[in-house]
Amino acid sequence: MSGRNFEDLSLQEEDDEGGFCFDVEEESSEGGDLRLCLVGRFLCDKPIHVMSMKKRVADMWRPVKGVIIKKASEGLFLFQFSHKLDMEAALKGGPWTFGSHRLIIERVQIGIQIENIPLFHVEFWVQVHNLPAGLMLEKVGKAMANFIGTFVEYDKNNNYSFWRQYMRLRVKVDVRQPLKKNTKVKNKGGDWCTVNFKYENLGLFCFVCGILGHSEQKCEIRFAMEEDNGLRGWSIDLRVDNRRHNTGPSSRWLKEEGTSSNATQ
Repeated sequence: MSGRNFEDLSLQEEDDEGGFCFDVEEESSEGGDLRLCLVGRFLCDKPIHVMSMKKRVADMWRPVKGVIIKKASEGLFLFQFSHKLDMEAALKGGPWTFGSHRLIIERVQIGIQIENIPLFHVEFWVQVHNLPAGLMLEKVGKAMANFIGTFVEYDKNNNYSFWRQYMRLRVKVDVRQPLKKNTKVKNKGGDWCTVNFKYENLGLFCFVCGILGHSEQKCEIRFAMEEDNGLRGWSIDLRVDNRRHNTGPSSRWLKEEGTSSNATQ
């Protein structure tokens, strides 16, 4: 039996089947502080090479105090940090990809099985192109972001200069829904014009259905077609080109279990 002490837990009730209900404080457990843990999965239809993924993710995050990465169950991973600032940087700095596969991460929720933590949303920086002059405003950005998904942040630094080619917004997107590619706005002349969305660090997505996590070669909608006429509702125009990251054979930011937090210094 586990050495966990239940004396500090409050027994609320026994249900009809003889189970227990406890009030559990958000504090450290025997395995570490759950408040410093993230759970995540990759949007892909094939197995992930775990050792390569661990090195890649650690190189992307570069946590000052290191990170322990381990497989929790099939397709599900735990990321254990030693410092809150490192964890917050990982949460806010994405989106993150491994081999073009999008990583979805959320905080571990105390008292909930990690398999039941919903992993369906990822944050993107989205560029809004072709806005009419005078509409590069935060209130316009919030409306655009909430059309794409859920507004998170307005990039004032990018949107501040006099001549701006595009508006930049951080948006939380539901990966189960097709990506929004454009919308229409009315200019001051009363005419409707089309504004286009471009997603930074987009990763793998389908040109047939517009959903992240698979290519058109694996799209169920395409397989359901009687005949594929080659027409696609989405195009490469949604993607913003990004510089590639160079990854070495190992990572000094990746910790193994049992090492101290000073190992990365």
